[in-house]
Amino acid sequence: MTSAPITVLSHTFTHPDAPLNLGKSVTLGIPDNATAGYSPPQAIWFYDAPKDPKTFSTQALTKSLQRVLSSYPAYAGLLSHIPYRSNGDWAERFGRLRVTYGTDADPGVETVIAHCDATLASLIPTAEQRGRVWDASDVPFALFSGQDIKIALYDGLETGGLPAAIVKLTTFACGGIAIAARLQHVLGDAQAFLQFVRDWAGVHRAMSKGLPLPVLNPIFDPQILDARAAGDINSADPDPDIMQAAKGLPVHKYDWWASASDCPKPFQHRTKPASEIHHAAETSPRGLPLDWKDWDVTQATPHYVLHYTAEEISNMYHALAPSDSEYYFSRLDALLAHLWAAIVRARQIPPSDPVFLNFAFNFRPRMSPPLPTTLLGVPACMIHAAANASSAHGHETRSLAVAIREAIRSMNAETIPVFLHEVAHHVDAQRYWQLFGGRHHVMVTSWLQHGMCEVDFGAGRRPRFVEPLMPGWIMQLMEARYGDRIDEEGEWVGDGDGGDEGVEGMVDGQVHTNGIGGEKAAGSKGKRKRPWYSSGVDISFNLEADVVEKLGRDPFIEIRNGD
Repeated sequence: MTSAPITVLSHTFTHPDAPLNLGKSVTLGIPDNATAGYSPPQAIWFYDAPKDPKTFSTQALTKSLQRVLSSYPAYAGLLSHIPYRSNGDWAERFGRLRVTYGTDADPGVETVIAHCDATLASLIPTAEQRGRVWDASDVPFALFSGQDIKIALYDGLETGGLPAAIVKLTTFACGGIAIAARLQHVLGDAQAFLQFVRDWAGVHRAMSKGLPLPVLNPIFDPQILDARAAGDINSADPDPDIMQAAKGLPVHKYDWWASASDCPKPFQHRTKPASEIHHAAETSPRGLPLDWKDWDVTQATPHYVLHYTAEEISNMYHALAPSDSEYYFSRLDALLAHLWAAIVRARQIPPSDPVFLNFAFNFRPRMSPPLPTTLLGVPACMIHAAANASSAHGHETRSLAVAIREAIRSMNAETIPVFLHEVAHHVDAQRYWQLFGGRHHVMVTSWLQHGMCEVDFGAGRRPRFVEPLMPGWIMQLMEARYGDRIDEEGEWVGDGDGGDEGVEGMVDGQVHTNGIGGEKAAGSKGKRKRPWYSSGVDISFNLEADVVEKLGRDPFIEIRNGD
């Protein structure tokens, strides 16, 4: 691993810059509670030295963090479990959570400031140097992430006054900086997390340039989605007809209580029902167990970043054959089908075995009427596309793209309320897992169209690199690059022509126009937001060493020495 000596300079807790005195306690939403055991959204933005050294002053960054927290006070608040009542409403069932903020007990955002004696260039190559594929296994990302600090619910259970968010600022000998942020998943999905970081950057830019502060409009109101649940979520028993309908949804429901056999030690505590609900657990039928023989959680996996150009993504898209009246494929469908097939082939899954592509699905644009785009929390779930491995063994990926499109089609304004009813009636909010990291599963999350690589803290330059810090068994997609500088209206310029097809349907439902027309992104001041693929896409992943080696020989993915 590359040497990167780091010295911690300070360790504090950051609170909103003005006392709120709210004393407000908010019950987290139905899907929020289910994510307590999921990996938190987190990332590191690496920036080269700015022209003005004051731009990345850690003191100034802390002050702008204080200011933005005034609009996101819950992120500095205290998470806790709601007391369990056997005959209570849905929020008093076991494992439900609340956040309290605007009090003296708020833990704040744990903030670490550190310095690294290395230069940024010695650790992170430029995009040109990274090329088609970059083996990032030797980069000590953990040193810059603050992952050694415990966040609330780090084990899915403990709150104990721990912070719900962590920030780490690491300066480099060259004048560059790494800005890392982590948020407990129950308070925000990727969209909410990146909205927070973009807002922080916008506030910091304004403060550093003496400009008026931007108007921020995050909405923290889980009830907005909970009110859309089907049936009566407070009744003693779920509605049998709604529960029957829920069985047809493309959502895995792996039962931790049925998964004790061969369970790895780090997860064993999750297989035992809590004593408070012992009687309910005894009478509750067990569901689908996690197949631990399919997943070696101890296996070390190398970390790679794979790049595809816009032309290559278009070639994948056109190889699907023309869309028809039944299926209108997107370029993202094509890319995911391509990756799914290649990994299944490399893992040498028997042709008759079922295989799954698991991905995050955003409810915001899918409800009717749509939920606010700035809604915080986790209005989302994990869904999956299913196929037989034989579908990946040829050159044709259309059947896999159809499976992806079918899964997306089945989650809509009529079926999402069914899902909410089922989850609200779970005896334990964290009993079921909607995903799995076994060899028969490919897990992907798309952070496309969220401006991840456009975050500018005032230097007027894109980050050298953004590391999403996903668990090793999750692939993460992000735009490769959008330009070298920002114009007066905050738009990236100088890289790519933007294309003319408008925004495509996103696998996780962020924007969904199916590649038709030129829908404008919110906040774009009338400009058409360039397609996510216009400058290519970077795929960050950790896979088994033998799988990576086989992918290197797959002519349909060219993971090694490809141009």
